[in-house]
Amino acid sequence: MKEERITTLRELVSKKQIFAPCIWDVFSHRAAAMCGFEATLLSGGAFSGNICGMPDIGLITADDLVRQTEFIAESSTVPTIVDADDGYGETPLHAYRTTRRLARAGAMALTLDDTTGYRGYNRWGMKFRSGAPDGTIDHPVVSMHSFLAKTKAALEACEGTDCLLIARTEAKLKYGLDEAIERCLRARELGAEMTLIIGLMNQEEAEYVAKYDKGWKMWPDVMTKNGVPDVNLDDIEPLGFNLVTAHFMAAGAMRGMMDVGKRTLQDRNLCYVDSLTGGFPFGDAAKQKQRPKRDGTQDRMHWSDKEERFNDIDLSTDVGIKGKTNI
Repeated sequence: MKEERITTLRELVSKKQIFAPCIWDVFSHRAAAMCGFEATLLSGGAFSGNICGMPDIGLITADDLVRQTEFIAESSTVPTIVDADDGYGETPLHAYRTTRRLARAGAMALTLDDTTGYRGYNRWGMKFRSGAPDGTIDHPVVSMHSFLAKTKAALEACEGTDCLLIARTEAKLKYGLDEAIERCLRARELGAEMTLIIGLMNQEEAEYVAKYDKGWKMWPDVMTKNGVPDVNLDDIEPLGFNLVTAHFMAAGAMRGMMDVGKRTLQDRNLCYVDSLTGGFPFGDAAKQKQRPKRDGTQDRMHWSDKEERFNDIDLSTDVGIKGKTNI
């Protein structure tokens, strides 16, 4: 049975802006697809909380990430972007090997950044969202040379695959926006098709970046403050920001689980659960709401049919020899 081809992220962003939720496992990815999102981002922060209950401070490993990417891609109907942090090592060879592994695991895109082992939003995020100006946040990044060497290595690792490299810099926090833009421009000179500057906050900064960086850009995790979005997605799309991500699936999942859990504990039966709609992401609802499924989906009937076909063995034919027993 031939698998249906998934539209690549590169194909999607070449036509329009893509809004992608941050996810952490197969369930959250499938739920996003059922909602109608055309891509997802396997977030390092969300994934860290999922597998080990740890904050986003750089504690997951390359093996953790590759394994989860493989699980998600195997059941995927929409492309997944992977947060590959710094490539999980100091040298360009680390970046090359990690990128190659993720591309083979099924990542349709990945972000590779200029952070060090002292990374993760929970190390600097509160100070950033509290209004600390550029250049005042002590968030270490590697040298320009090291960042570009890793970018060059990752680009080569992506060759011959559908994986799109997104060159990501967090230099704005400590060194300012101009430093971050220069890193993006130099990454483009090496062949990076998309760039990402962590720490962008508003329309003015979006326009400033677009003045110099003319190519595809990713807006990192759009947020709100006092009920007002940092930017309007329609306003930044003409500036080249054709990929936007956001963290909200975890909040939805936790709220839903708390609601169902408390009600079920109170009722001591499953009547409330049975009254809900939407439901399990691998049943009939998934088949109705998702895009055409591939041969690798986790639908129960699909796997049952496959198993039945594998077990359909004809032993009635004469192969020219008869064994002593018919085991």
